[in-house]
Amino acid sequence: MDRCPYCDLTFMQLDAQMSLPPPRGGYVNDMAALLTPADIERLVQRCQDIQHTTNAELIVVTVTTTAPLKPAEYVFWLANRWDMGGAENRGLLILLALNERRIESEVGYGLESLLSDEESLQILQRHVVPLLQAEQYAEGLYHAVDILGKALAVKQRATSGRRWRSYFA
Repeated sequence: MDRCPYCDLTFMQLDAQMSLPPPRGGYVNDMAALLTPADIERLVQRCQDIQHTTNAELIVVTVTTTAPLKPAEYVFWLANRWDMGGAENRGLLILLALNERRIESEVGYGLESLLSDEESLQILQRHVVPLLQAEQYAEGLYHAVDILGKALAVKQRATSGRRWRSYFA
């Protein structure tokens, strides 16, 4: 998809507003400087575990602001510009925009059969937003990665015919 489903702008139009995407620093990109080195290491380890078990690449990004784009537009633009999830698009980007007080996610096309953008956003709203409202950013982001990773693993097992239990248990 070369158009943002939220604003209907093309990548070229989004690029014109944003210029170049920020450099990617692996699984965790704390551009808002919210996390300690220990927080980052914990997130990186969980992202690595998820990639090992599901073959899905989870990326965490914190920014001070997404301006001039809206957070939903920014996460779409960034996930696609960073080639999240490689050639198969098996990636999921979690964005925390501090000034906008928003958490957003973008699910790569290679994972949408397992988890839609809407489902991931519902999970974040229900299970992560309360932690972020309490300004527990590191715990909120870890919980986001953990629960979305579990959701992917459960759904992947379910589609392969295995029995599964709820990831909310």
